[in-house]
Amino acid sequence: MAQLHSRRQKDANFINSTAISATSANSASFDLGQLQGGTIEEVQLEVSIPAVAGITDAKVLTFTLQDSADNVNFTAVDPAVSTTVTGASGQGTPAKVVEMRLPVATRRYVRIAQVASATPGTVSGSFGTALLF
Repeated sequence: MAQLHSRRQKDANFINSTAISATSANSASFDLGQLQGGTIEEVQLEVSIPAVAGITDAKVLTFTLQDSADNVNFTAVDPAVSTTVTGASGQGTPAKVVEMRLPVATRRYVRIAQVASATPGTVSGSFGTALLF
C-alpha cells in the first residue's frame, strides 16, 4: 500500500476501537479542531478491519467516512470515501487496513460508519480507527 504521507504518526487521543455490528455501528468521532481548511489535506484516517470468519458468502461490510459540523448530524463526506470487505468461499471476510485522505472540505468532526448487508451471518470483532498526522 502506498503511503500518502511519510510521517504517519498516531496520537493516543485519536485512536478508537468499535465492535462490528450485524446491522450498523459508528466509531467514536474525532474533533479535528478546525472549522474548515487549514492543513486537513495532511491528515489521514486509518481504518483497520479484522478478518470476520462468520460473514456469509457475498455479504458485505461497508465502512464510510462521515463528517459533521456539530458532532451530532453526520453525513458521508463529499466526495465519498469508503471501503468494503466481502464474505467469500466460506471463509468470511479478509483483514484489511485502509488509509483515507480527508477531503479539503471536511467539517470539524469525523467518524467511520459501518453498515452490514442484510442477514450477514455471525459478526464478531472490532474495527479500529486512528488519525495519522
